Amino acid sequence: MRTFRSLATLAFLFVVSACGGDKGKDPPIAPGMFDNPDPITAGKSGGEAGNGLPPGTCANGLVVATRVAPRVVLVLDGSCSMSTNYPANGAQSASQCTNNTNGRWAALRRALVDPQSGVVTKLQSAVEFGVVVFGTAPTCPIPGEPVRPALRNLATIESNVPQVQPGMYTPTGPALDWVFENLIEATGPDDRKGPQIVILATDGEPNSCGGGRNNQVMTNYQPSIDAVKKGAMLGAKTYVISLADSSGPFHDHLQELANLGNPAANGAAMLYEPASPDQLTNNLMSLVGAAVGCEIELNGAVEASQACTGKVSLDGKALGCNDPNGWALVDASHIKLQGKACQQLMENNDSDIEAMFSCTAFRPD
Repeated sequence: MRTFRSLATLAFLFVVSACGGDKGKDPPIAPGMFDNPDPITAGKSGGEAGNGLPPGTCANGLVVATRVAPRVVLVLDGSCSMSTNYPANGAQSASQCTNNTNGRWAALRRALVDPQSGVVTKLQSAVEFGVVVFGTAPTCPIPGEPVRPALRNLATIESNVPQVQPGMYTPTGPALDWVFENLIEATGPDDRKGPQIVILATDGEPNSCGGGRNNQVMTNYQPSIDAVKKGAMLGAKTYVISLADSSGPFHDHLQELANLGNPAANGAAMLYEPASPDQLTNNLMSLVGAAVGCEIELNGAVEASQACTGKVSLDGKALGCNDPNGWALVDASHIKLQGKACQQLMENNDSDIEAMFSCTAFRPD
């Protein structure tokens, strides 16, 4: 299981601070990048200046503010029934994989990578997107190359989500199990990593990679149930999007997966059943957008008692400390934007955030 994590860097921030010196006059600012792990204060006891700095001088430092990025793994049904018209309006499911521009697969691909409206296109700078397309041809459960989660992953995802899905059948459980084993990290309630989300988009009853009686591919719900339970134990949420006119046991199975994937919903999780390509795009944007938070990680630790001596600004506008529409300290290494400030950041993922703290209030890593 991989143990990596990347973050969206928002801004490089210069800290200019003063520690002591003549009354009424700021001491000189020394160049530096917090290369000393302690705040650099020269001549603390009236002796020679440390590091060649004049007495009473603090070094200015370089603080990196990074937005905590959620990890979203898109698990896409690549079976041939995804070539069925969308919406199907009661038509029989396709049995061959074709390039149907009005089909479910085409709608799903556009919802993700369309140059104007695609969810990955719009949010790739703030979300670690990964993609796994599952099927049985030529290999099961993952015929192609999985795309591992990363920021700014649009080009890789676009090239690995083909115009025509691979087919043939729907090994949902084995594919989900692979995802939770290889792309999701175990997290605890106090972990400050971004949320980890798996979005399953499917239109067919789950089956297997064969091996049953006469090597037949048989419907089997249990592997999908077991896999989603595994994901929940790792701290990941699983959301389910049905692209089929599902009913009966299959509909109930998808609802069960949704409930298992979001334990906090207490058995009443949403099963997403978009009735059109536009609704599909909106559902995906809603799910992923909700995971993009307003928490910011700093490359060091802030002294809690001095937190509000710091200055935080968004796109050049100063924000108030502990202001419901400003910012607040979450823990020593994280701040969060709140209210209107958070809303502004959500609406513009390329906003500039600046955070400045004195050398006595901030200790770099």
